[in-house]
Amino acid sequence: MKKSSVCYDDVVKMHLNEVKKYPLLTPEQETEAAEKALNGDKKARDLILTSNMRFVIKVAAQYRNRGLDFEDLISEGYLGLMKALEHFDVAKGYHFISYAVWWIRQSILKAILDTGRTIRLPVNKEQELRQIKKAKNEINALGNKSEAEELDEVASMLGMTQYHVREMLEISRDMKRLDKTLAEDSETTLLDTIESEFMTPEDSAIDQAMKDDINAALDTMDRKSAAVLVMRYGLNGYGERTLKEVGEKMNLSRERVRQIEKKAVETLRDYAAKNKSLHDYVVA
Repeated sequence: MKKSSVCYDDVVKMHLNEVKKYPLLTPEQETEAAEKALNGDKKARDLILTSNMRFVIKVAAQYRNRGLDFEDLISEGYLGLMKALEHFDVAKGYHFISYAVWWIRQSILKAILDTGRTIRLPVNKEQELRQIKKAKNEINALGNKSEAEELDEVASMLGMTQYHVREMLEISRDMKRLDKTLAEDSETTLLDTIESEFMTPEDSAIDQAMKDDINAALDTMDRKSAAVLVMRYGLNGYGERTLKEVGEKMNLSRERVRQIEKKAVETLRDYAAKNKSLHDYVVA
């Protein structure tokens, strides 16, 4: 299994190395190329597609061992990328790949389900999921807790991040729901109604753009300040924590955490004042 995994990683790296010759576009270059592409310029269209192929490969790599060869996953992801460009609206101001990831994933998922095979997680992920569910059941048996508290305890118990625990549970739910028919006498699966059940590409783009902008702001701070903000405001998949909880986690007093938080929020507001993209997410 380990040898197979290494070989697979080598294949992914090989494909990524192949597309590195196509540089990423700056936001200005991307906007210009997208406008030309949507007006029928084939050269601009090819430029947008090739510069974003590395993201298709990275998304495809997340769906290995699900019934399709890696080459097929890439092909399906590329079809999703092309469809994204057809629907892309430059005027809305989204970063193209933030918008396109939704289309890439849906194209790959649909292809996997269309093979008629059972969707399965890789063995190591199945083991992780079993551990998570077992820990979740043990915590539930001890009394009622909020979802955030439950995820936090599961993550602490297993040495995982809360974001990873949440992601694994969501993947498990989505895989079951996608392959389940809506009624016993129907052949329609939830994949057929996916646009009404899951985020729209616009919502996905906004959500991803917000995460990117906030993480860019956090990168300008020292690690301690960034960690306090992440835990206090529930960023990056973490549940919101009290001053006391953050203090215990970081071995600091509640007052010291409050001081760090206050200064970090001021830093965040200063950053937002200089960066229009983040302004909408930060209350002045």
